[in-house]
Amino acid sequence: MSEAALQAAIDASGGMGAWEWNVAEDRAYADPVVALLFNLSPAQSRSGVPFRVIAQAIHPEDREQISSIIWGCVQAGSSYLAEYRVISPGGRVRWILSRGRFFLDEQGRPAEGRGVVIDITDADLSTRAFAARAQDEITDAMNEAADLGIRLHGLAKELSSPRLRTLTQQLLLELGRQLAQRELAEKWRDMH
Repeated sequence: MSEAALQAAIDASGGMGAWEWNVAEDRAYADPVVALLFNLSPAQSRSGVPFRVIAQAIHPEDREQISSIIWGCVQAGSSYLAEYRVISPGGRVRWILSRGRFFLDEQGRPAEGRGVVIDITDADLSTRAFAARAQDEITDAMNEAADLGIRLHGLAKELSSPRLRTLTQQLLLELGRQLAQRELAEKWRDMH
């Protein structure tokens, strides 16, 4: 995949994609934007890949910290918000904002996770990776809405309703945009 094709896919999607991870089976699935950002082929993103394959696309300087945050949330069944770099096809460094939520099964074991990824490269005010992990929950209203949107998107999939999936995808896109805008506005305020 060329960098131009990746940029065209990102532009067409508004820079946002969604992912799901069956933690028990260690199979992560992604829509085309997330797949491209993390150097996965469409076939890989449909059939699922282990987390270690996804992690290989994370910039080496960010990989350990981000993996640690994500695995901590997997074990706790909690949420995370992280900004970090990935190496896209062609070797270009891209900044992404990722928001995810993990769920435990009835026995308290990690079961699944869902989330969104937003390409923020063009709005890059970043100078280093950022990550936050909630101990219980990320509790402000926007993050709570994102958690609910992620959950609704998963339920729409379980209901096998393409219309509901499309609607929840649109909701996640808007929530993701607003999270990214808020994050960028906070960084801008901090810089000035």
